[in-house]
Amino acid sequence: MRKNGWKRLGTWGVSALLVPALLVGGSWVPAGGSRAAMAASASASTSGFTDVASHWGKATIDWAVSKGIVDGFADGTFQPDKTVSEAQFLAMLLRAFAGDAIPAAGADAAWYAGYYAYASELRWPVDPAHADAPYSRGQVARVLAASQGQDLDTAGAVRYLLERGLATGKTSATVEGFGVDDRPTRAEALQFIRNLADKHLVLKGIPAPARAFAVRGVSLGDSAESVQSKLGTPARKDASEYGFEWYVYNQDYASYAQIGISGGKVVALYTNSTRWASDKPGVSPSASSADIVKTFGRPLDSITKGFTRYMLNNPGEEEGVYELDGGYVTFFYDTHENDALEAIQIVSKEAEEAKTDYYGTPSEALRIAFERETFDLANAARVKRGLKPFVWDDAVAGTARKHSEDMGVKGYFDHKSPTGERLADRYEADGIDYRSGAENIAAGQPNAIYAHAGWLNSHTGHRESLLGPETRLGVGVYFGGKMHVYYTQNFYTPMNG
Repeated sequence: MRKNGWKRLGTWGVSALLVPALLVGGSWVPAGGSRAAMAASASASTSGFTDVASHWGKATIDWAVSKGIVDGFADGTFQPDKTVSEAQFLAMLLRAFAGDAIPAAGADAAWYAGYYAYASELRWPVDPAHADAPYSRGQVARVLAASQGQDLDTAGAVRYLLERGLATGKTSATVEGFGVDDRPTRAEALQFIRNLADKHLVLKGIPAPARAFAVRGVSLGDSAESVQSKLGTPARKDASEYGFEWYVYNQDYASYAQIGISGGKVVALYTNSTRWASDKPGVSPSASSADIVKTFGRPLDSITKGFTRYMLNNPGEEEGVYELDGGYVTFFYDTHENDALEAIQIVSKEAEEAKTDYYGTPSEALRIAFERETFDLANAARVKRGLKPFVWDDAVAGTARKHSEDMGVKGYFDHKSPTGERLADRYEADGIDYRSGAENIAAGQPNAIYAHAGWLNSHTGHRESLLGPETRLGVGVYFGGKMHVYYTQNFYTPMNG
């Protein structure tokens, strides 16, 4: 049930939502994009380099330079012990094997854009967001294994290379002796590549996942290590009402994702971006609810856990839940945009069926997680629609927390408190220097994802607040009261902002 609490008081807006409880590039990189152009500019040997003659990798460096895979620096050095980034290693590998097949980077694109585009088609574990980030030998091993069609974690990739004579390790031919955390040098990178070439291997792609769904290349059952290899270090790790931990990737709201991890494995996925894929015909980020129903039929109206049947609210209207791909897949729709697919969540059957309490166990960590995720979800929705993200505001978050707690403790659900306080009164009492503002409230939703989805689909003002002109946002969550959990979003634009 939703409460129509939308009001316009000058430049103020307030909205309420209530639901029932069950309901790289270094200077050595040539400017040209083709292998032929690079080869033409490369010397046939390293005799001109001042720092290679007695280096262990001289023969391999000679080979690489003659092939146009890499060149030296303007000062006449090769710097064989200089470390490489992911983008630099990827460029060397693809120059060696793909040559002119690499698409040229656009005028305004990064020099490595074409290499990443090619690698993306092969589904290799690389990400342009980490092009210049510190790179490890373990990550090199994963890319080399991927170049042979193997989607392996770091230890598995190292073993794959060692068993096939594609590497020997640094101190021994073992995972421990490989030096997975060490940074690869230019000479080491070229030696890895030459090892592939000497065995006359060709580049391959990783086969499409056996799973029907993937978010940014991550599927249920993947290892936590492989997640970080593909996506990097998460911005933070949040508690969840399921008991697993959300790895939150909010560094780029256009690719926002939450990856649920338990026991070192992926047990849940969520994104409201377009960075997900499915092997099911007609199922993609551009699908509608009609497309989903056409493919999968009517959504579930309940989920049975043990001997208890949990009913789902209004199945198929704002979201549809299906038992697919070893889990429960929820498709969230945008009722304002012809029921277009807005977001997707996948929770493994094991994780979902182990959660017998609708709200989970309240904790301070969970409260903070819901607040942060509510903020991130709002920003991801805004960026998806070409709007600027909100700036977090601690002061107004405090105002929001107090209102959520007041509603829970005093047993009401409204923008106006039993003592007559309204939104403007709360802002003024807390010294919020506002020019305009708005408020969304919700209660009874099991987590931030569902609270956000309800606000976005609201026809009574919540959506206008989420996608409105205000510049700052603070979120307050309270556990307790008859609705179990209360959410408040407070938006405002500073007087001088």
